[in-house]
Amino acid sequence: MRATSETGRPDWKHEQAAHDRGFARVGGVDEAGRGPLAGPVVAACVVLPRGFDSTDINDSKKISAASRERVYDRLRNSDAAIGVGSASPDEITDTNILRATHAAMRRAIEACPVRPDCILVDGRPVPLLPAPSIAVVGGDAASVSIAAASIVAKVTRDRIMDEMAILYPQYRFAANKGYPTPDHLEALRRFGPCPIHRSGFGPVRAAQDAFALRTKPNDRAETGAIGERWAVIYLERLGHRILATRFRAQHAEIDIVSLDGDCVAFTEVKTSRRARSEPPSAMLTPAQQERIAAAAEGFLAEHRMDDRDCRFDVIEVIIGSTHVPRIRHYRDVYRLDSRH
Repeated sequence: MRATSETGRPDWKHEQAAHDRGFARVGGVDEAGRGPLAGPVVAACVVLPRGFDSTDINDSKKISAASRERVYDRLRNSDAAIGVGSASPDEITDTNILRATHAAMRRAIEACPVRPDCILVDGRPVPLLPAPSIAVVGGDAASVSIAAASIVAKVTRDRIMDEMAILYPQYRFAANKGYPTPDHLEALRRFGPCPIHRSGFGPVRAAQDAFALRTKPNDRAETGAIGERWAVIYLERLGHRILATRFRAQHAEIDIVSLDGDCVAFTEVKTSRRARSEPPSAMLTPAQQERIAAAAEGFLAEHRMDDRDCRFDVIEVIIGSTHVPRIRHYRDVYRLDSRH
């Protein structure tokens, strides 16, 4: 069924047509997130009560993020029945984006506290829905119920991607929401994919293959260099100011010297393919600790920072061939009499 709206905004015409056919509970269903390279696809089902004030409801793509949030909160605080469903990046890869989207829609309908007996679906017909459905091409711009569902799905997914931005800050998911923006594609090229990327999508596959070739270590020294690069990125994300890398003095090398507030942090980086079982204190022998301390004293003297507090950290980097590595940061792992 092709959508038409005389007002240019979603109206109740499609809902009323379903009521005229004898359906009592009409729900709108829409999705968000078919096009991104990362994150889930999210669907929503919304059953609006008759007489609901729909003046601020519109296609989610036609209103601002702030307006979507306001409408979302109003819907959630109203008598509208709302169900949300999703499909993970792994499910998208294992099936395909179309089947995963249909699965998310079915889950949204099943999660709705008021089960609709007729469903208005944005776009093309969707198979195996748990109630009779009517496909409305361009429905999010024509049907109030579908437009409401588009807002719920979009806000829900955006909030998920905001949370993912905290876990994977290098991709700037809070800004791009996983879509293939230039900054996102550059991050993919630089860092490779992370666990929420959709590995079946072409740009992600290409970045994964290129990153695997670029970061496959040929020897132990190269493995260590990769780990040190990740540790620098990690510390910068924490707000550290990197003062030096691979600083050599007194027959010892310090992998990273950084300023954490007013404290100078001397960090040893340990890189491996699997997690170590030993505690951080066992990663450095007493003799290694003494040599690093001597090098640290040399750094502080050379840079006239003798009066600064300092500490000795260990960062463990557990790398894989395609994904962002796991990082364990052990702070202040040992103290030395010469400084304390």
